Amino acid sequence: MRLSLIFLLSLIHYNLFAQEKNINGKVSDENNEGLPGATIIIKGTTKGTVSDINGSFMLDVNEYDTITVSFSGYIKKDIPVTNKILFSINLDPDIETLKEVVVVGYGSEQKINLTGSVATLKDQELTLAPVANSSNLLAGRVPGVMTRQNSGLPGGENTQIRIRSFSEAPLILVDGVQMDFSRIDQNDIASISVLKDASAAVYGARAGNGVVLVTTKRGESGKPKISYSSNLTLQSATAFLDHVSASQYVELVREANLNDFNDPNATFSEDDIENYYNKTQGYQGGDWVDALIQNNAPMHQHNISVSGGSDNVKYFTSFGYIDQESFFKSRDFDYKRYNTRSNIDIKVNDRINFSVDLSYRQDIRERPAKSALSNIWIDLSTAQPIFPTELSENMEIPDPSVSSVSYSGSTTGNRNPIARSNRNIFGTYDRFDNTFRGKIGLKYKIPGVTGLTLRADMNLTLLDRSEKTFRKPYNVYRQNLDTNELILEGTGNGVSSISDEQFRRTMVYPLISAEYIKEVGDHNVKVLMLAEQTTRKFSMFSATRKNLFTTSIPELFIGSENEQTNDGYSGPDIGRKSAVARVNYRFKDRYLLETTFRADGNVLFAPETRWGYFPSISFGWIISEEPFFNANQNTTLKIRSSFSQLGDDTANGISGFDYLTGYETNSTYLFGDNISETTIRTLGEVNPFLTWEKMTMYNLGLEATFFKGQLQLETDIFYRKRENILSNDQQSVANEGGYDLPLTNINISDDRGIELSAVYQQKIGEFKIDIAPNFSIGKEKFVVRRDIEDFTDSDYKRIYGREGQWVNRRFGYQSDGIFMSQDEINNHPTIQDGNGNLLLSPGDIKYKDLDGNDTINFRDQDVIGYASNMPEINYGINLSASYKNLKLSLLLQGASKFSIYINGPAATMFSNGSIPLSYHYKYAWQPHPDDPSVNINPDAILPASSFTASTNNARVSDFWLRDVRYLRLKNINLSYNIPKKIISKIGLDNSQIYFSTENLFTLTNLGIYKNSFDPEFDPNTQTTRRYPITRSLTVGLKMTF
Repeated sequence: MRLSLIFLLSLIHYNLFAQEKNINGKVSDENNEGLPGATIIIKGTTKGTVSDINGSFMLDVNEYDTITVSFSGYIKKDIPVTNKILFSINLDPDIETLKEVVVVGYGSEQKINLTGSVATLKDQELTLAPVANSSNLLAGRVPGVMTRQNSGLPGGENTQIRIRSFSEAPLILVDGVQMDFSRIDQNDIASISVLKDASAAVYGARAGNGVVLVTTKRGESGKPKISYSSNLTLQSATAFLDHVSASQYVELVREANLNDFNDPNATFSEDDIENYYNKTQGYQGGDWVDALIQNNAPMHQHNISVSGGSDNVKYFTSFGYIDQESFFKSRDFDYKRYNTRSNIDIKVNDRINFSVDLSYRQDIRERPAKSALSNIWIDLSTAQPIFPTELSENMEIPDPSVSSVSYSGSTTGNRNPIARSNRNIFGTYDRFDNTFRGKIGLKYKIPGVTGLTLRADMNLTLLDRSEKTFRKPYNVYRQNLDTNELILEGTGNGVSSISDEQFRRTMVYPLISAEYIKEVGDHNVKVLMLAEQTTRKFSMFSATRKNLFTTSIPELFIGSENEQTNDGYSGPDIGRKSAVARVNYRFKDRYLLETTFRADGNVLFAPETRWGYFPSISFGWIISEEPFFNANQNTTLKIRSSFSQLGDDTANGISGFDYLTGYETNSTYLFGDNISETTIRTLGEVNPFLTWEKMTMYNLGLEATFFKGQLQLETDIFYRKRENILSNDQQSVANEGGYDLPLTNINISDDRGIELSAVYQQKIGEFKIDIAPNFSIGKEKFVVRRDIEDFTDSDYKRIYGREGQWVNRRFGYQSDGIFMSQDEINNHPTIQDGNGNLLLSPGDIKYKDLDGNDTINFRDQDVIGYASNMPEINYGINLSASYKNLKLSLLLQGASKFSIYINGPAATMFSNGSIPLSYHYKYAWQPHPDDPSVNINPDAILPASSFTASTNNARVSDFWLRDVRYLRLKNINLSYNIPKKIISKIGLDNSQIYFSTENLFTLTNLGIYKNSFDPEFDPNTQTTRRYPITRSLTVGLKMTF
């Protein structure tokens, strides 16, 4: 009884003295500057808070509690509450870039212990610029990484990623699974790691061009945190090919007739110029670019996430939505995306950890019928501005490419860009991509063996794609400008039709591994053994019907069964098995060693060449940990070196069973008395010894930090030898053979380059600045290159030979302006055709006679620029400055040592019926009305207008191949954190409003072409009128509850 009474009194005493109380405090750095956003949690619970902009906080606690205080880049502290109510807490800095944990292949590692070249982006950097394509986040931010956009089309941006200027794409893994991360919601990404040397060797046959690891967010212990972000973006084109006006067009047509020695009044009179300029009745014309394209196309993005958990269960769940409109005024090229993700980690007990990752994404693309986009640009390029753009009251569609007064009837007809951009006229194309990914993971710590953990993962990725194309015929009319009569010309789209296609791809990826970590004295060892398998299968089925009974119901059953075709295929396209061993050894926290070995087997290759083996070894030495290093502990210095053998098993488009003889069943041949028979024929010789490309990589790196991490420097020098490059042997085969030589591992090239990066951080009171420049250069040379022939002529070999030459070079003629008069032509080395006829006229391009023989021929060719579409030099500068609640961030990105080749309508006026561009009108050689051999345009630097293509002007030369250098203001982000004393009243922990711009302006050396071409565009598609890259203005809001 007495013991019970004592126990009861003890409980009463505890409850009396363990009542909750409110504590106040401030979290500061080593200089007593407040740390905003520091986390304060009652240890062992999920209860806590976050410090405000000044580092201050309030929290209800018991005096027997312990609070845990943490802040990124600083060492965590546990502080007993006791009887105190006021706390002044100073956190000691951790050297951020060297102590941070970095995601590497099949695990993570502290950066200080890395022996390879690894660059990382964290989530704070990944949300500065709202993007629809997450691949664009890498531009300018990571040394040695180059991105290039080929299009800004909503849902169709094709961003190329290259590491160290390598010509092939890197391996991209999202949470360990190979997939494209361009459509992943950027708000879901926790970090991106780029592995550039032996650090990638753990991926063996797929790692030869580097590896990009994307890691999604996971939950952390603490109270539930709800985050919401929303933004509105207005998009416009960074550059666009601007057409001439109607009056300018008439002038150039008259000049072309004059330059071609024809009557300038043959098509238009001089009065027509004035009439179109003044827009006299019947001469209004139309601006087809303005009628087709809108500025400020909107894009909406929303994302909400919930994260948190306890010591035993952690979760992260998110939902995202994006709606992006196109530049087209029809608003019929929209893209929508819905995505959700849930990552859950469960600690079953001290030995078993279980994880479940689920994600689903639906991409919706709603456009006019297939082929519309490419044809829109063709139609626009031939749309004569003398025609009005409006449709008639009866919706009669004019064809502006041909007319009774057209200078040329060479166009195909039935063209109208506005009609093709409109789903109601041209028909519809609807595509739904449903992507599901699931992963179940299990980790088990083996009892009795401290440090040994077994892991098993099962990954499943499923893509279901549904495409429906519905084409409607529509009448196109030719307009007679004299009478304004519309004459039926033909039918766009031919006959009505509908196609339905279903595509499915599944990938199963199991993985098992064992990891052992042991530390004994000064020795630390970590061993990883791993086996994995990847199987990917696909299937496709399509059905088409034509001549629909009605175009009011876009369904297959409306079509005639007599006009039906079906197609389909299925099979495996990827099958891999792999085994990996990796050992990390660290001695006295200063001597580092990592070695890996991987074996890969791939069904793309014959059994005899199916398996490959890829070793690597790397070393690191943290010199600043040596006793003889005299600098204080605020400085670190590390050198590292590595050797690795890597591979590329997907290069040059190799596909399954290429090592087996293929057959075609639908070939038709003539036999006997010209009787046509369907036969089976082989598809040519095969190479049963096909195998992957092999890369041998050497890397030497240096890392240093000064002033407690305020200044960080990193540099790498690399060399890569690329062997077994797949190519078709260019040596000729007799025609009687009837086949080409197969793909063979015959060529060798090598790459070399340098990377530099730095970070400088400074804080003065409440003002903080960060400066982070990066620079890289890489070049590739042919070591062995099977040329077309054995050259006997030294000039042929110099110009056309490749072996021993830099890959990124292009030969052609060196230009010397244009001929301003006939006298200049008469005093210049001749350019002749095969019959000795002169090929020159005033206004033509002038070339340099490099060999001085008074004749311009192929021997006068020399290196005129760069052949690759990948810049050799890439650089970026990240700048940020903050004061109290206000922060400004800027990203400058640039590149050089690459070329843009200007051709087609962008170079030659009236090419294939195209409309001249505004720079043609301003800068073309212009004939005097009374003397066509004399120029009257003082700004003339482009060839004269002509309807006849000039062989002379079509030569490959530096007149059209432009060496490009540019510096772009890639991003500006201005943000303001609303004071906590305001937002706490409505239950918010943090709230931020921001304004952001993307691709605001570009400094470039493109001269007269700077407003017409975006230098970041792929040069190979520059003049084919692809959807332009976007410039954007964004206003957004972020909130955390």
